[in-house]
Amino acid sequence: MILTTNTTIAIQCSQCGELEFHALSLFAFSKQGRKNLRCGCGLQLMSVTSRNRQQFNVAYACAYCGETHYLRLNRHAIWGKEALPLSCPAVGASVGYIGSKQKVTQACHEREKSMGELAVELGYEEEFENPEVMLRILDHLHRLSRQGDLGCACGNHQLSFELLPDRIELYCECCEAVGVIYADSADNVRQVEGINSMYLEENKTWLINNPLRGQHLSKSNEEGKKWR
Repeated sequence: MILTTNTTIAIQCSQCGELEFHALSLFAFSKQGRKNLRCGCGLQLMSVTSRNRQQFNVAYACAYCGETHYLRLNRHAIWGKEALPLSCPAVGASVGYIGSKQKVTQACHEREKSMGELAVELGYEEEFENPEVMLRILDHLHRLSRQGDLGCACGNHQLSFELLPDRIELYCECCEAVGVIYADSADNVRQVEGINSMYLEENKTWLINNPLRGQHLSKSNEEGKKWR
């Protein structure tokens, strides 16, 4: 019989949004052992504790709901051949996986979805006045976020957002800046997809993509359009 002593953990950071991969060895736990896994940004992603290397308590920060979730798993569940999902009960989606490197990598590729696809899965699509426009704009915001080109002038790159029937409202929880993106016509899509970086103005509210409603636009030298 082959005893597997190394497993792979992939989990999305609730602070910076990056998908982090970590290797975890069974030998890291001796007697009363604890292993803390941290993101490159400094946030603690997960803690795994065990007294006997047979039963393990797992706590992980959730990128979806912001809460900490807990699991109690046996050794075979963590150091097994399959990819065990680290789920968020609130939205029914996985923030990561534990298991063999091959299975975890495969599961992460299958998990990678755009914000628009996630909105459809969560049932928001029927609430939009123009679903196609809304989902295209969400996808573009997702790309900007992944590139590090979405945030607030105060330095916060983790904006909250609210989906409304005709618009998206972006919020900076650090300085209370607000950005409103209208998403009810094809013109809105063209306006937003022409933006290469988007930053809210510190402590202010901006109507981003509708000139008739008072948008503020400035052009950067080489990056195309930049919204402030």
